[in-house]
Amino acid sequence: MRLITAALSFTLLLTTSAFASGADTSPMPSSTPPIVPKSEFKEPNLRGTPGSGGQVTSTLITMAPLPSDYVKGDAKAPLVMVEYASLSCPHCAHFSNSVLPELEKRYINTGKMRYILRQFPLNESALKGAMLLYCVGDQNPDKYYVFSKVLFDAQSKWAFDGNYLAGLETIAAVGGVTKDQFANCVSSTDREMAVLRDKKLANDELKIPHTPYIYIGNEAYEGDRSVENVSAFIDAKLAEMAAKK
Repeated sequence: MRLITAALSFTLLLTTSAFASGADTSPMPSSTPPIVPKSEFKEPNLRGTPGSGGQVTSTLITMAPLPSDYVKGDAKAPLVMVEYASLSCPHCAHFSNSVLPELEKRYINTGKMRYILRQFPLNESALKGAMLLYCVGDQNPDKYYVFSKVLFDAQSKWAFDGNYLAGLETIAAVGGVTKDQFANCVSSTDREMAVLRDKKLANDELKIPHTPYIYIGNEAYEGDRSVENVSAFIDAKLAEMAAKK
């Protein structure tokens, strides 16, 4: 029932997003590349630690947004928030469902902050979900965030199921992705390599310790991931930036 509810919500979100942005809703090219062998990941410790992780020098963060990023928010917003997340991570789903909407109201919609969600898959289901997001994002950047919201909301109904591809396909179908297009999205060797390459680069340069892992204003945030604490950190960053003007 929850997957059906999420699917119905998806239809509304997708329609609203496309209408509001004048997005291209034409079908994605259809092809069927060879099936890619499954990869295996181990879930790391997801516990957040108190305090700030300090300033970051990696261009992955200091130069964000990168050309490959999907960005939510005003291009002129002074502050940038980057989140590394796995679609199979319950903590990531909680952040997406319970914390991010409020941050969006306070900072993203008001032009104070831009938000970037980067994929850091921890297992096979998250990898295939990330490939689906890349695929729909390439067609229409707005759909990247529409699909990610629905996948996090319905996480318990697809991410931990042995037949997770069927759940992903159901969600994709509601979002207007045909069966052939879905097969292309989740079996493209190039797309899989792109996701894994981005993950390896982030792991090598940033040593991502858990998901979600968040950077705000070039600083790693390792405090409690509540609306109040994250907002306080963002407010301090905005005040710091204003003082330097």
